[in-house]
Order: sequence, then structure tokens, then C-alpha cells
Amino acid sequence: MTGVARIGLEHWRCQRFRWLAILEYSLAFLCLLCALPLIVLAMVFSESDVEIPSIRTRFYQRWHQLRVLLYDPRGQTLAYLDFVPGDAETGYRTVASILHAAMREQVVVIESIVQGGAREVAEIWYGGRPLLAHPEELNEERSAAVLRQHGVEIVNEPDALVVVEESSPATGAQRVLGTILFVLCLPLLLVLAFSPDGRRRLRHAWADVRGKGPPPRAVVEIRAESLRTHHARGDERWDEQIVDGADLLGITFSPSLGYDENVTRQAASLRLIGLQRSSTLPLKRANHAERALRDLLLSATLRLRRARPELGLAAPGPAPTRCPFCAALYLMDPGTRCPSCGAHAGQTP
Repeated sequence: MTGVARIGLEHWRCQRFRWLAILEYSLAFLCLLCALPLIVLAMVFSESDVEIPSIRTRFYQRWHQLRVLLYDPRGQTLAYLDFVPGDAETGYRTVASILHAAMREQVVVIESIVQGGAREVAEIWYGGRPLLAHPEELNEERSAAVLRQHGVEIVNEPDALVVVEESSPATGAQRVLGTILFVLCLPLLLVLAFSPDGRRRLRHAWADVRGKGPPPRAVVEIRAESLRTHHARGDERWDEQIVDGADLLGITFSPSLGYDENVTRQAASLRLIGLQRSSTLPLKRANHAERALRDLLLSATLRLRRARPELGLAAPGPAPTRCPFCAALYLMDPGTRCPSCGAHAGQTP
């Protein structure tokens, strides 16, 4: 990447008008006139809520487009490439490949979301730095203290750090309401018993209503070789996800653009970005302290990797990062400046 100062990774929410929708709604209007009496009767006697798609989604076709831009030190675009992923998995892997290239080439990536004329910077990745992390001081003890204040348990083990979040027990009113719903909806609930996941949900819901058994908990286990997340209740575990440490590219607390039909903007969440897939952490109570959780995951992962150099996951030494202003390589440590242009570490155009 000769002459490249930084990479722009943009998620575009694109749309085009569907002329066929005019014909669709014309026919629908004629059918509506014919069926109006039946519709009125159905609305009067029906007690169910039916989600009706927005009319706008029928007139416009939306898609998620990725745009990769290479900038020179003057801020001019050297080249760009547009790509429309066929599905979410392809989109995640495309983003991961771009971040992997930035890590290899030691280039800063500015990831943003573009909707209409608005551009929102979602995340900045620093190629060359461990886990593409921002050049800022990470204090593991401070982050752990903040999470404990939010009711999250931090367990230090010899070769791991475990984050545990227990669900709050049901209140008396919730238990009474749950019992009534169980009695009234029992025939419908029995349908869930045909699947293992449904049986587990029924068993846990009944335990919550009775106020028996241990509360469910979400667990994040940080080791040098992997990050593992799962839900648990007693000795039972489910929804287990493992991200191999060799595949882990970075940890981010940022908004994202979905790959659904409406290309929905997702609120900021804590995600593990891997070469093969992305994983959203299951913790809920830490929603107001996700930056502290991100800092804890980063600092603990790097500390555990340094303690086990035989895994080959810890960098052999500090690696430089290319300045996003002038493309000069230097060790972008917290509090440093670029020796060429004087820009602060972490400062971006």
C-alpha cells in the first residue's frame, strides 16, 4: 500500500425506487374496496396484533453497500471499491479481511456509517497496534471496579478472567402474572415442548415463576488462547460461542448497519470481531458500562497473552502504526506525537 495514509471503510444504506410498487398498490387498492366489509369485520372481532410492513419499504428497495477508500497524505482518494455483500456472513468476512489487511500493513481504518447525507464515524482501528486498539491507557483495575458497581462479578483465575452477570430474580407481581399466564396459555405452551430449546425455556420460565433454583447468568471467559461466551443456570449451559484467539482481530463498542431487508442501524453494542465471524456479547446489565467492559476485555486479553508467549499470540515487540495524516511510521503509544507532522496519537482527520 505505497503512499496510503489511511483507509476509509464506509457502510452505505442505499435505496432505489420500485416502480412496480405503483402497480402492486393499485391492485391492492382495488382488492381493498372489494374486501372492505370483510376487513372491517375482521378488525372488529380479531384480538391479535398483526405487524403490517411500512408502505415505504414496498416503494423502496434497500441494500447494504460497503465502500473501501484509500487516501493519500493530502486527503485525496487514490482508489475506491464498492461491494454489495450477498448476506450478513459475507459482509462480516469482508470487513474482517479489510481489518486484517490494515493490521498487516499497519494502516489506520476509519469505519463510518452513511445514511442519506449524514456520515457517522462508528469506529477507528489502528493497524499495527495489538487488537487494532486505540492508543489510550487501559486500566484493568479501574474497569473492573466500574463493572462491579453495575452488579457484574469479576473473577480472577490463574490463567483466565471471568465476567459473570446474574439476572435479577422475578418480583412478586411478576411471579403472580407469570402463574396466571402459564395456566391460561398452557395448551399453547406445550407446543414448545417439541424442541430441546423450547423445553429449556419452559423449564426455566416455570422455575422463575416458582422462585426456585439458581438465577440464570451470562458468562464471558477471557483466556490467552480464546474468548468464550455462554448462558448458564446451575450446571446447564447453552448459546456457547468461542472466538479463537488467533482469529480475534479486535473488540469494539460501536453502532453498526444491519444486513436485513430494511438495512437497520443497530445501536452501539460490544462485539468481538474475528476473521470468521463477529459475536455480540450477551451481557445486559453492563449496557451502561460497555466501554469499561471493552477496556477490561482488551487489557485482560493482552495481559494473559504476554504471560503465555509460547502461544505466539502476543506481539514479539512494539510495532509502528502509519500516521493517518502524513503516512509516517512511528510507535503510536498513548501520549505520543507523530515525529513528522506532530499529530497526536489517536488523532484522525
